[in-house]
Amino acid sequence: MALSLIAAVPEPGGAGSRLADLGTRLEYLHPALYAGEAARRTATPNHPANAAGTRAYQEHVRVLREEHIRHEGWQRLLHDHLELVYNPEKAIAIGVMIGDAATGDLRQHPTNLHRRGAATARAAERNGVQLELFLPSPGSDEAVLGDDEAEALQIWFLVSYRVQAGDSVRIHSELSLPAKMDRGFVVGWKHRIPLPVLEMDGIEPPNEDGPEEIDIPVDFR
Repeated sequence: MALSLIAAVPEPGGAGSRLADLGTRLEYLHPALYAGEAARRTATPNHPANAAGTRAYQEHVRVLREEHIRHEGWQRLLHDHLELVYNPEKAIAIGVMIGDAATGDLRQHPTNLHRRGAATARAAERNGVQLELFLPSPGSDEAVLGDDEAEALQIWFLVSYRVQAGDSVRIHSELSLPAKMDRGFVVGWKHRIPLPVLEMDGIEPPNEDGPEEIDIPVDFR
């Protein structure tokens, strides 16, 4: 699979500097999207209907965590049922979300493609009223937040939307901070950082029937 970048609509100040303010980099975010797309392609029509999306989500979270833990000393965090990676120096966490066709375009108003639960609504509500507070936390791979830390936590989302055209896929994405939700969908964002479009080609349909059968003799007694 090949990998290329296409410029997205920039936010004033540039995506790189905005990401750096949060303690992250594009080099940590795009690999998560790439890994998710690669995992999606391992699902066949014989898998359950949600297998492709589930596999993509799992790899999004795994790689997002691994990149930040390895390179920046962030921590794994399961907070209010949300699977996140946590910056202990700035009280910022990042999760993943599938967006709609407006994702990555500042001229439009994206929302999540699938209805989100109460945990995301609570996160958006806190994001919408918070000041920019940064609280320290003990340094280990697994974070456990106290009440004050949980109250100050900002939860950003790596929002992505994939478009398949022929044998290639373009993934539009942004790192954004939801501020308001209505009936499970984001209707307002506090901050949005559009990212360059990620393009992957070389899509090959998986083998539905699996590998060739191996005949193993069994001696029944």
